[in-house]
Amino acid sequence: MNVLIFTVWPVAFWNTPKSEVERLRERFPGITFTHAQTDAEASAAIETADVALASRLSPAMVERAPKLRWVHSTAAAVGILPLKELAARGISVSNSRGIQAAPIAEHVIGGLLVLARRFNLMLDAQRERRWIQNELTRDSWPWSLQGRRMTILGFGTIGQEVARRAHAFGMHVTGIRRRMDQPAPPFVDRLVGAAQLDEALRASDVLVISAPFVAETDRLIRAEQLALLNRGAVLINVARAKIVDEPALLAALDSGQLGGAVLDVFEREPLDPASPLWALPNVIISPHSAGVRPDHWSAVIDLFGDNLIRFQSGEPLRNLVNPHAGY
Repeated sequence: MNVLIFTVWPVAFWNTPKSEVERLRERFPGITFTHAQTDAEASAAIETADVALASRLSPAMVERAPKLRWVHSTAAAVGILPLKELAARGISVSNSRGIQAAPIAEHVIGGLLVLARRFNLMLDAQRERRWIQNELTRDSWPWSLQGRRMTILGFGTIGQEVARRAHAFGMHVTGIRRRMDQPAPPFVDRLVGAAQLDEALRASDVLVISAPFVAETDRLIRAEQLALLNRGAVLINVARAKIVDEPALLAALDSGQLGGAVLDVFEREPLDPASPLWALPNVIISPHSAGVRPDHWSAVIDLFGDNLIRFQSGEPLRNLVNPHAGY
């Protein structure tokens, strides 16, 4: 069996370390692992590959892969894979959902606490040696998370971990998900379907976006939806930027309808230095890094290795993706 490993990105962290590739070779001595370092190397190696561990593939690569039967994404999102072509060939697709859920949930709560407790203002004042007790307590801020209403758009592994932590802070949590085939966990007050989006947003203090980016979620959050939130609410996006209409987001921040935002994703990355988001004092910007954890690759390779055993024995794979749905 031949396995292609292709995870080349400009950011070194997201490239599979050679040490993890060696760990796979030691664990599976009867399998040939090709660690491609360029698109050209990947295009050549995929011709004989039965399996691909990849962060991205092109339709042309899939066309050159007559033996390919399974692709495992190193991330939870699979939109960058040629899902249409893979589905047409009946090639199984799985992902690494769950690996980043805990760090992303911690990032969400951390960013929310920064704005709710105004740590951003305190840190600025600390550097300038200013005592800002009067400034800090204007305009109904800071506020406590206790008793606040959080709505989570996208109640998969990330959304559930966010809800678990928000519940521990005494927040009232509503989750929105497309599939309603599972009962609501005990740390959620309500679980509703996508058709109830507007109802769920109404009078919410915090909106967390952790949904996959598919056709149905493209610009799903517009001015009309932001207007349903309580004035001064906080929006947190750790999913994809295009789920939120950016001009509407900027207008809501400018008017005070949104009291702040925690943004880890942007339509163009890196974020343009000319973007007005940089200058807004109530916006926390992180460089698409919410999911970073020190043992990220060990966890991904452990999951992939477990699935590789399942693949060899004909057992169902973990984290199978519906290529038609996009997640």
